[in-house]
Amino acid sequence: MRTYWGILLSCVLLSGCGAETLNAIELRPLSSYRVEQDPEVMLTEKTKQQLLTYCERRSVDILPERRAKVAEVTFHHPLYEVLGSKKVKYFSAGDERYITCVNSNQLLERTFAVKPIQEFEALDKNRFEEAEVVSTMEFERVDDLEQIADAFNLNDTHEEVMSDSAFRYTTPDTGAMYVTFETIRSGRTLDPIIEPKLFPFESGRNEGYVFLTKRADNRLALRIGGEPSLKQLVLPSMYEASYMRVDTKEEQLSLKGDHRELMKRIILSDRPIEGEVAEQTSLSLSKTYGTVLEIWGHVRRPVLNKMSARPSGIETRLAVFESDQGTTWLDGPKTQELFDALSHIQLREKPTAAVHAGELHLYEELTEQSFDVWTTKTEMYVVDQKTSQPYVLPENDYFQARQP
Repeated sequence: MRTYWGILLSCVLLSGCGAETLNAIELRPLSSYRVEQDPEVMLTEKTKQQLLTYCERRSVDILPERRAKVAEVTFHHPLYEVLGSKKVKYFSAGDERYITCVNSNQLLERTFAVKPIQEFEALDKNRFEEAEVVSTMEFERVDDLEQIADAFNLNDTHEEVMSDSAFRYTTPDTGAMYVTFETIRSGRTLDPIIEPKLFPFESGRNEGYVFLTKRADNRLALRIGGEPSLKQLVLPSMYEASYMRVDTKEEQLSLKGDHRELMKRIILSDRPIEGEVAEQTSLSLSKTYGTVLEIWGHVRRPVLNKMSARPSGIETRLAVFESDQGTTWLDGPKTQELFDALSHIQLREKPTAAVHAGELHLYEELTEQSFDVWTTKTEMYVVDQKTSQPYVLPENDYFQARQP
């Protein structure tokens, strides 16, 4: 029996016995961060780790409507800005305490009820003054279009802000603006053409702008956000038109969480649009000019286990190889190729003749994993620095680590 188990173990560790492929990628939370916080807040390493541990859990709470935002801290990747950051906010609501977490690549915050954190509790009591927040998004019309163009560095040769389309908004609570589009053409409402769009905003008071631009190719774009996160939605080419006009009847607008509101109407035509249009229905205008696009919106607040859940998305990855010869950063396709290889790799003990070539560091957002890289004349091995598991990489010189 001992002989049998010895042979089986050898087949796992050595090639030639049909060894099963494994996933060597086990990314772990970063051990160090660059921290950005209020000057009055001095967090211990233990508290920082406590906050980050909360943020790795599944969100199970939502913020009360009456609360105070006490402080916030942002954890940045210590080396590579492209890999993002994590923003954590601390709230009080009576005797209850909450934190919210959001990574820079994510749409929505996650909320957790927590025990009081001493460093935050010691701050000025004015920070704990609570106020009622509501699910209302307020818009105020902006007539100075040059101000908008300058603020967002728009080149008027290629794109100009459309007259009567710009509003400054404030969002006093966490959630998102859900925008839907309706197209009325030649007297009838068409089936949905533009997919609905979710524009999230963080907890607390946020400010930004929403406006329409006309591009040099006559296409329309909806812009929304603030510096530096202005988002753009370019409308399909069927909305190109020689003449466009925005309905100007609203000076102010409020979006409430319980129903949707008509935010804007855009009339598109091959001929000049004349006279007042505010009192005419979209159906009537479409019969006269061709097409009317209605933009509707309403505020969506977080719903437990729904709005708070982590959204799917493309995650930023980076692979870095360090050796005595210097540092090599893999490009996009090579990085994906390496991650694919490491997720389908054979466990195999490195031979004693292998030479240490350097260290491989994998990053995905705010997680990392490190391997020692060993080479022979024909093969490459990686050993996880944390678990000491050895693997043999498929034949491919990913970062020119082959020994002569």
